[in-house]
Amino acid sequence: MIVPALITPMDRSGKPDSVALQEIIDRLSPSVDGYLVLGSTGEAVTLALEEREHLLEGLQVTKPFWVGVGDESLPLAARHAEAALEAGADYLLAMPPRFYDRAMNREAFMTYFHGLAELGEVWIYHVPVFTKTDFPLEYVRELAQHPKITGMKDSSGDMNRLIYYRSHVPGFTVFSGNGLNLAAAIASGAKGAILAVGNIAPRLFAAVMEQQRNQGMVDRNLAALAYDTAVLFGKGGAVLIKQAMRHLGLPAGYPRAPYPAESAYWPEAEKLLGRLKEEGWLL
Repeated sequence: MIVPALITPMDRSGKPDSVALQEIIDRLSPSVDGYLVLGSTGEAVTLALEEREHLLEGLQVTKPFWVGVGDESLPLAARHAEAALEAGADYLLAMPPRFYDRAMNREAFMTYFHGLAELGEVWIYHVPVFTKTDFPLEYVRELAQHPKITGMKDSSGDMNRLIYYRSHVPGFTVFSGNGLNLAAAIASGAKGAILAVGNIAPRLFAAVMEQQRNQGMVDRNLAALAYDTAVLFGKGGAVLIKQAMRHLGLPAGYPRAPYPAESAYWPEAEKLLGRLKEEGWLL
């Protein structure tokens, strides 16, 4: 499965645009297997609760639907979860609290994720580049015993973690969140991927995944193109992804202030988009 970690369209004043988000979902639909809304690429941390709720209201999603709900306390995350479930979310994707990371001991992890699991089906989100929080493997193993904690998006890029999940947490569904080493992630047990680059070239990464699964290896040119795409858009983040989507005629809007409207990586990205277009990988 390839799932785009969707951007959140915003106008120049920073107002989220749910109509534009629905248009992006509809445009992506033939090329993806589900959607993540309000993840890290979706700038969820910049949105108030009411903005999140309004963005979700009325979305028409006919494929598996993850919504990011992580926050700095269980009560806040639970409010996000309730809004997500009301909007029809299939899965609640939750990163752990991170501001008081030194207080995040085993009891805190269990209280937080078990509390969310009382509301709906939870996926753990491990994204150390943003959270700066260690997520001990033994905590994942223990949390996976809960019947409503059924999966994980691991964006660490650490294959040893993926191999651990496969060996020690059988039946637990793991998706990669890192496009740099998708083939290795699939070989290490990942069942799919939730990727920011899925906003732009989901079929490219679907092809990487399919070749790795079916052939045990990936064509060298295909692998190199996917790697270059993941590296560049990983460096540029949501700013560059939105700029690329605007260039492609998608209603991505702009990042919320104080983040810039244009990326310093745009000259490189424009050339790469030309190559992706020539090879038929763009939407």
